[in-house]
Amino acid sequence: MMEWYMFALGSAVTFTLFQIIRKKALLKVHAMNFESARTIFVVMISLFLIPFLDFSFDKSSLFWVYIVSLLATTGILYAAKAFRHDDISLIFPLGNLRPAFVVVLAFIFLSESIGVRQITGIGILLVSAYLLESDHHLSNFVAPIKHLMKSKESLYFIFATFLFSICSILDKFIIGTKITNIFTYFFLVWIFIAINFNIIHAFLYGIKEVVKCVRKTTYLPFVVALLSVAGNLLALKAISMAYVSLVVPIIMLSTLPVVIFGGRFFHEKFLMFRLGVSALMLIGAYLIII
Repeated sequence: MMEWYMFALGSAVTFTLFQIIRKKALLKVHAMNFESARTIFVVMISLFLIPFLDFSFDKSSLFWVYIVSLLATTGILYAAKAFRHDDISLIFPLGNLRPAFVVVLAFIFLSESIGVRQITGIGILLVSAYLLESDHHLSNFVAPIKHLMKSKESLYFIFATFLFSICSILDKFIIGTKITNIFTYFFLVWIFIAINFNIIHAFLYGIKEVVKCVRKTTYLPFVVALLSVAGNLLALKAISMAYVSLVVPIIMLSTLPVVIFGGRFFHEKFLMFRLGVSALMLIGAYLIII
């Protein structure tokens, strides 16, 4: 029998490929077009989960599932916009701010305590984000802050990360008290996400644009959808076998190969600096999680 860390490592590798191939696809089409097409393929692939689903839950729980889907839909769209218009090696490490958002939200809404270690971790993440926005230019203290405020892509991704953090809090609430079967929860959330995306897309652009997107990107929406489903299921399997505090740090290691291989693949600059800052962010994130 495979150990939990093998599933966690598999998830990290899968998410690395997911982000790089997703970036490649987003260079060809608009974010809304691609994500609408991808969500359709995610639902189609998720149909294979039907034998593992359990619908014996209070149907009023669907209200909370739909709230999560709305937050996730918005987050996915803004993250895709950020990836499409800026370097993946600059944008993706900002996702390591998520543990900081989660711990603060849990403190505010779940009355969970914040210790010295968590505060230290948040401090490291804030310093790391500052360094990342400086992009190796540290002569002017205010310049990185101004750069962040002017960078729509960075703000988009930080906003998306914040929304995903709220989703994490709601995931914990729903799976713990409402829908205990994780496959059922995953299946329902993605059906709602697909509905959200494609209703909005049909209203703004028409259904034909999704078909054009698939023709232009050929196999990419399906591959990205397959990788996203596989990555999430591997993560869920690992979490079902071990503590979340052990699994999440391993999955977050995907930041480093995304910066290295994604940056090289797309010929981005300052990779060693961004890699160093990403490693520092991981240290801050680990202090919060562990």
